[in-house]
Amino acid sequence: MRILGYPLGWIMWLLYQVVRNYGVALVLFTILTRAAVFPLSIKQQKSSAKMQVFQPKIQEIQKKYANNKEKQQEELMKLYEQHGYNPMGGCLPSLIQMILLFGIIYVVYEPLTHILHLDSATITALTDIVTANAELLGKTGGMYAQLGVISAIQNPETIGLFSSIDQAVVAEIQNFKYSLFGLYLGTVPTWNSILVLVPILSGVTALATSIVSMKLTPGADQQNGMMKGMMYFMPIMSVWIAFSVPCGIGIYWIISNLLAIVQTVVLNKFYSPAKYKAEYEEQVRKVEEQKKREREERKKRNGGKKLPEEIEEEKEAAAEAKRKQPATPDAEKAAEAYMTSKELNRKRLAEARKRDAEKYGEEYIEVTDQDLM
Repeated sequence: MRILGYPLGWIMWLLYQVVRNYGVALVLFTILTRAAVFPLSIKQQKSSAKMQVFQPKIQEIQKKYANNKEKQQEELMKLYEQHGYNPMGGCLPSLIQMILLFGIIYVVYEPLTHILHLDSATITALTDIVTANAELLGKTGGMYAQLGVISAIQNPETIGLFSSIDQAVVAEIQNFKYSLFGLYLGTVPTWNSILVLVPILSGVTALATSIVSMKLTPGADQQNGMMKGMMYFMPIMSVWIAFSVPCGIGIYWIISNLLAIVQTVVLNKFYSPAKYKAEYEEQVRKVEEQKKREREERKKRNGGKKLPEEIEEEKEAAAEAKRKQPATPDAEKAAEAYMTSKELNRKRLAEARKRDAEKYGEEYIEVTDQDLM
């Protein structure tokens, strides 16, 4: 996942060159990425409207071919192809947002690499110093190493530890503005500091985003219990994660959630799902009417005889009706009449073994061909 930080790091570097403040650059980066994925969000809006149109048809096929998964899949693919519907079409914006989040984590953790563009040898020398002085500097190992360097160099009491480093590099880090509204973005929030607001606002804004989206999306209030559960579970996860990472990531999350709310309102005002749903319903109606006309024309050319697909549909309907009917003793005898002698013996032996297993509390053993020899 670290590789995701490099392209995003260059964007952040460009923004930092303009504003010379990492926190402001982070805000601009969030706005920029939201704007970049806005066209995909419109596509997601359309896909959501399409899903509402096709969901009843999908459920009908799933119910009709519940006992024939292969046929069920075949009919679903035929439905998607006929109407140009891609059930995964609405996932891309969410996937991109997740990729951006993973990428920005490394940009926040490694500003010496992505913003100051120090070479790896210099970064290693700097992080070796904070690692060697871990008792004095606190949590500075692993992913926190670069943040530990910045914190130590910007602290007058510990800057002396870096006397062996090129002083031009030390001065550059000392002047690096890694803050927003006075908050040092490398600090991990705790319950006993003002930074506790960052995880709380992360969860609140995530919940607000879900609620606004549900209120403005037709049919969303009818979603199943699992989806509603996720609406509350994800904000809780946001709070937990925001307590585990530097507050810069939590601030990115808060800004992103606020922008998502604005985006949802704008999308529903100018790209109404209800409007798209009506358009898709009309498209589906036209496609089905065209199919009906084509079938009638083929039937005429066939002299009014049933078409192969009609015969197949009747067979499927009869088979489905038969499956739903409870088996009667006469039906079982008729079925047995069609069995071969070997199949009949296998059935009888299996039934006998099941009775013995239930009676004596023994394990049931499947009948094999060797038992029938």
